Parts: sequence; C-alpha cells; structure tokens
Amino acid sequence: MELFAQSIIFANLTNLKSSNIFMDKELIIANEASNDGQTMHLYFNTEIGLYTAYGMSAFLASHIVEGYLTAFSEEYNLPVLFLGRTHIDALRRDTIKDLHQEHIYYKFTLKRPLGTKGYEKWIKTTAKM
Repeated sequence: MELFAQSIIFANLTNLKSSNIFMDKELIIANEASNDGQTMHLYFNTEIGLYTAYGMSAFLASHIVEGYLTAFSEEYNLPVLFLGRTHIDALRRDTIKDLHQEHIYYKFTLKRPLGTKGYEKWIKTTAKM
C-alpha cells in the first residue's frame, strides 16, 4: 500500500475512540492477557470497515498475512494490526475457525504452532512506529 494511503488510514484510526467502534475494551484486554499463543481474536471496526487484532493476536496474524497497518494503540497499550476481508480469507487457510459473528468478531486457532519467540521485541518495534 502506498505511504500516502497508509498515512490517511493512520490519521483516521488515531482519531477513533473505543466508544465509536463495536468493540469492548475490557474484553479485548482480557482475551489478549489470557492468549495461549495459538489463538487470534479479530474485532470488526465499524467506522473503518476493517478487522483489528491486538497483542498476541496481532503478532500471530502478522506472521501469516501482511495487514494494512501495524501500530501501537496507546488506548489499549497493545500492538494493533488492521486487516481486510482478503486477509481474513488468507488466515482461514492456516487456522481453524472457532467462532464467528458476522461483521463483529472472529476467533481462530492456529493449525500448527508458530511460537511466541520474538513477541517482546516485536512489541517494542510497534511502539516506536
């Protein structure tokens, strides 16, 4: 994606508040705090029409697909990855779909372990973006 397009997406995303999107901040934080390193939780953001993955979910997804943008959410204090419909289709090939609510939420479990080595370093790189 062009740098200009990424800048527009990032500018729009940084202006969002959690009350404006169809996501529960406490649920997201709890899901990532208890993430086993095999599970990806993806939440649909109604304002921008993209799925978001946070923390370990974002780390795992980023090893399977290249999302639109990886950043660090100061509001959630977690890395965040933004994904479109084509990314979801690609994730389905390497995962087992555990739960799906249309335009709200996906929960995927990896078919084979990717490992969590490098997660702490990855967090630091997203925080610097």
